[in-house]
Amino acid sequence: MTIVTVEGDALDEIVALHYGADALSAALAAVLAANAGLAGLGNNPPAGTRIDLPDRTAVARRRPALW
Repeated sequence: MTIVTVEGDALDEIVALHYGADALSAALAAVLAANAGLAGLGNNPPAGTRIDLPDRTAVARRRPALW
């Protein structure tokens, strides 16, 4: 899925809404890996920024086991 940001969007909020807050760390890492240069824009990318959101199964596979 690809989204286009609007003024005021925050990357962490976009990721939390799409993947759920409990998966935020792994999901954010997956989104940054899928979007070259996105990390350089900071948490508030400019309006019109296209962000590819990897499917949820790809994010679930990146989640580390804590036990």
